[in-house]
Amino acid sequence: MSLGMWFARLPSPLARRLLPFLRYLNLMRALELRLAAPWLRQVAGWRVLDVGCGHGLYSLDLARRGATLIGCDLSRSALAAARRTAQGLGLDGRTLYAAADGAALPLADGQFDLVICNCVLEHIADDQAALEAMARALRPGGLLYLTVDGAEHGLALGFLERLPARLRRWLLRPQVLPGADLAAALDTRLDELYAVRRRYTRTGLGRRLTELGLAVLEVRPYLSGVGAAQYEAFHLLRGLNPSAGPGRLLYMLSSLLLYPLAARSDDRPGARGHGLAFVARKGS
Repeated sequence: MSLGMWFARLPSPLARRLLPFLRYLNLMRALELRLAAPWLRQVAGWRVLDVGCGHGLYSLDLARRGATLIGCDLSRSALAAARRTAQGLGLDGRTLYAAADGAALPLADGQFDLVICNCVLEHIADDQAALEAMARALRPGGLLYLTVDGAEHGLALGFLERLPARLRRWLLRPQVLPGADLAAALDTRLDELYAVRRRYTRTGLGRRLTELGLAVLEVRPYLSGVGAAQYEAFHLLRGLNPSAGPGRLLYMLSSLLLYPLAARSDDRPGARGHGLAFVARKGS
């Protein structure tokens, strides 16, 4: 059962009040939503499209605040969970979920005030078609909030590369042991685990957005420093599974505790994170 579905079993008024705080149980999502927040202070009356919405838990807060939300995803089980979560929270009247490919959105042009696409673009085979579809879906003056895997990150846990070979074999997952370059081994592990097709640079993706008639307003790295260390630990070290069992509980607890430090790390000048967040506005 997804966290959202479990949460939606609480009395609806209580669940809706607590909904904004659930983001802090997933450090990556908390940092993404933190960067989006200054642009999304007044969303009442907005039409919002969440591309690759998954279980839909995080964008539901926009519906709670008065937006009309459409979520699309290729996973029908995730969409079913999103519908049940929205219903449990009493937000089903403001939400609609549909099975759709981000590269071929079955929507009329210029409908949305905001398009969100969090860590999805790197998984889509034809990412250019997906960018074009999202740009078309926006009304003139509408906002795109896009987060992607960054190509220009370092390794916060770089000290692991200097450990004796026997200790490395004991500490690290077998999938990342071959070779001396842990940063490359980590990326390979993530590519296989999450079907990542590519990573992006701020200049390269920024240029592509500009060519589609979108003015890039802000580009920020995230998951650097403390956030990167947590992200790397749960994918490099043995016995830490952020998706199930005790590892999931530890991930949620560490996310909650580390968030303030991770946010400060991301704000450092020259920070390079595992993720990049773009805010862009469609021209008139």
